[in-house]
Amino acid sequence: MATLRDVAVSTGLSPATISRALSGARYVDDATRARVVDAARRLGYRPNALARALRAKQTMTVGLIVPDIRNDFYAETASVLQGAFEERGYRLLLCITNNEAESDRSYLNTLAEFRVDAIVYVPSTPTGARGLLSAPKRIPIVELLRHTEEGRYDAIVSDDREGAAALTSHLIGLKHRRIAMIAGPESLSTTRYRIAGYREAMRAAGLSARVERGPYTPDHGYRATRDLLAHENKPTAIFSSAGPLTVGVLRALKDLGVAIPGDVSLVAFEDPDWYAAQNPPLTCYALPLREMALLAVELVTKRLAEPAEAERPPTTLRFSGHLIVRGSSAPPSNTPADL
Repeated sequence: MATLRDVAVSTGLSPATISRALSGARYVDDATRARVVDAARRLGYRPNALARALRAKQTMTVGLIVPDIRNDFYAETASVLQGAFEERGYRLLLCITNNEAESDRSYLNTLAEFRVDAIVYVPSTPTGARGLLSAPKRIPIVELLRHTEEGRYDAIVSDDREGAAALTSHLIGLKHRRIAMIAGPESLSTTRYRIAGYREAMRAAGLSARVERGPYTPDHGYRATRDLLAHENKPTAIFSSAGPLTVGVLRALKDLGVAIPGDVSLVAFEDPDWYAAQNPPLTCYALPLREMALLAVELVTKRLAEPAEAERPPTTLRFSGHLIVRGSSAPPSNTPADL
């Protein structure tokens, strides 16, 4: 591989002049710069981007940590983030934790070792990035979609409590009285807020709540649905609190021969494209994922570019979504007793 000295020998110029020409520095005339660029291209010289970035104290990279890239919720967010950061000259380094606490901690440390300029982070642990506070380089962190409730970092999240209450209230308005919720692990902020919103709506209507907790996986959605429908007082409506859970719920209902919404109504959090493609399409609470991701990019780039922003106390911004009523929810075929 060609070196900077090889380019210098080829052009008869000093290595210092070659470096200035390739870095875009002033005091190098256009003819000389063009001559250097042509020689570098001909020899196959590639500048050491990492060394140059470290000299400038920026690597122009941002780390992104998400739990599951197969989940439309995170895949869409990652796509928006990558495009927006690239427009600003940053590269995105993607890390996938599979909701595992050890992977979460490991990737945080790895990104710090790679000296990324900032991290956009969907926490999979209650403590989040606490261990990085003592890192030699202070790394701006934006928690996205989930947060650790420590107030240490910027956080951009959805109003999960409001969304869960809206879905539950919709079912109550259809005269459902047995409404069960399938939720994720309570160690995560999304789960806690969604359960709280569901319980508040049920309590306000004088109804008993029933929550099936477990990992955010299709298998949990499947098992929980079968358990709910095996109950003597089975629900007339199910609230699935995440896309992967909904996959399992639909598979269980199909295997059991349960009709939607004739036998059981189904509502779900989030709104991946395939919700609308179901038969019937799914009633859901849609989140402004694109707007949330773009704001994360804005917060990161401001903290990196503006000294005053770098010292600003962390802020939590909460986005409301909106209820989309589709064919998967309807009044129950009878009026059963309470749970």
